[in-house]
Amino acid sequence: MVGPHPDEPIYGTSWRRHGERRQRAARIARTLRPAAHALGGLVSTELIVPYAGRWYRPDVGVVVDADPPLDGVLEVAPALVVCLGGPLRGADWLRAGAGAVWDCDDDGVALLTRRAVRRMARGQWLTHPDEPALRLAADDLTAGPLADARIGA
Repeated sequence: MVGPHPDEPIYGTSWRRHGERRQRAARIARTLRPAAHALGGLVSTELIVPYAGRWYRPDVGVVVDADPPLDGVLEVAPALVVCLGGPLRGADWLRAGAGAVWDCDDDGVALLTRRAVRRMARGQWLTHPDEPALRLAADDLTAGPLADARIGA
């Protein structure tokens, strides 16, 4: 598959404008990485997916049912997408080909699949319907700002 042209925009979060959200996505990716690797998969915050004639980057993408791409460009959305906000919403990621979406929006946290939408309560765990090893506490998607870990003078 041919990826985006160098001058073509890729829609999604950036470290400059969405630093806190990108940090949360990186923390979620680190949490999911051991299970994904045990399944022979890949977890990334840098995947690129085509949808509706444009290129988008999910906050976190987990590839487990295909060969991981060397360039990060996928033909369809990965098996699991973690969505912490726009520009695409959870239902859009399903239409882009995701197997499941863990979506954090104004209404809270939800697990979206092609069959159902399940709203999660505090203390519940998100799991992938086909890969139960991929799991995360729903509270980890709504976590507040990260503490400043810098050492002061």
